[in-house]
Amino acid sequence: MKRASVLVYCSLFICLLASTAHAGGFALYEWGSRAIGMGTANIATGTDASVVAYNPALMTQFDSAQVMTGVAAITPQIDVNITDNGGGLGAVGNNTTESQTFMVPHAYYVQPLTDRVTAGVGVFTRYGLGMRYDDDWGGRYLLQEVLLESYSMNPSLAFKVNDNFSFAFGVEVMQGSMKLDRAIPVPFPAYSTASIEVEGTSVGGNIALDYKFNDQWNVGFQYRTPTDFAGYGDVNNDYIGSDHVKVSATFPSSYNLGLGYRPTEDLTFEFSVIHTRWEYFDKMKYNYGGDNPNYEDSETDFYYKNTWRFQLGAEYWLTDMFALRGGYVYDQTPTRHEHASVMLPANDRNLFSLGLGFKGDHWFVDAAGMYIVTKERHGITYEASDTATYSYDFKNGSTTIFSLSGGYQF
Repeated sequence: MKRASVLVYCSLFICLLASTAHAGGFALYEWGSRAIGMGTANIATGTDASVVAYNPALMTQFDSAQVMTGVAAITPQIDVNITDNGGGLGAVGNNTTESQTFMVPHAYYVQPLTDRVTAGVGVFTRYGLGMRYDDDWGGRYLLQEVLLESYSMNPSLAFKVNDNFSFAFGVEVMQGSMKLDRAIPVPFPAYSTASIEVEGTSVGGNIALDYKFNDQWNVGFQYRTPTDFAGYGDVNNDYIGSDHVKVSATFPSSYNLGLGYRPTEDLTFEFSVIHTRWEYFDKMKYNYGGDNPNYEDSETDFYYKNTWRFQLGAEYWLTDMFALRGGYVYDQTPTRHEHASVMLPANDRNLFSLGLGFKGDHWFVDAAGMYIVTKERHGITYEASDTATYSYDFKNGSTTIFSLSGGYQF
């Protein structure tokens, strides 16, 4: 009987964990403050070393080395109303996620090697998710805390074919980790906490292009390959014991295309689109060490849809030292309505940004703020077992981002 109950709760645990991994609502594009100020529209018009992340083909515009570093502070929040429809564990009431701020750093170095070859390397975060509820909230048997972190190191080489055309390629090494806690009901005490933690490394690649039609118009493109991820760690529970676990999945590919327009030397516009192929992320596999019979190997299928992200940004230099920036983004979520959960209450989002730029002879400093509004979801049903179902409503979803970056041109 204990084994049957454990499998039911572990099944719920696995389903919730699987639903979090790299959803569009928590895919990150905040890799530089100038870009954030322009709604992350930086694929065709990037001018600082963050082009290593957005479009490394633009590295050929540098005639000397540049170093750049910075950080973005991200604070997400959402209200959740969860109802026990019968046979559940009494998870009811209105709840707000705890206020958390996540510091997401970035750093880049670009070095021209010849007149036509430029090397660069960047460290930045492509995926991240953090959400925590109070320990005694009504849905503690569904989720207490989730934390997904990743850091990518991406060295690239760019080649200038002629004054109009450049291309680049790179290798991305991504270190990722996931942690999830939720309560499991036991005879005594009232509940116990189940926790899973894994970390691992995946390797992918990217190619990029830049073509200048003339002094005013250019187009930029970058493709990132799908990557296979394997995370190793442990699953622990004071009541049923612990075991080793391997979690494996394939991360999606993406196509990034940007059109840049510079009507004057002081004014820049960019419109860009990002298409992410979530179809590659079709399942997640769980392989346990076998030391604890309460855990069985399993896999979870996904129902994600491929998504589009539309970005519009502008920059205007008021003086030689001071710039104003603004941007707007419409970002689709891959999470289908019927598969949303308290761990990932994502929906399509509207993003609004403003930014400032300051520069001297060799140095520059950029600051930006972004406000993200997530569309509400209502009437979501989750079947925890044959006899237990829950209903969810998500509203007031918002995220604030503040970013500061600085660099030096040698």
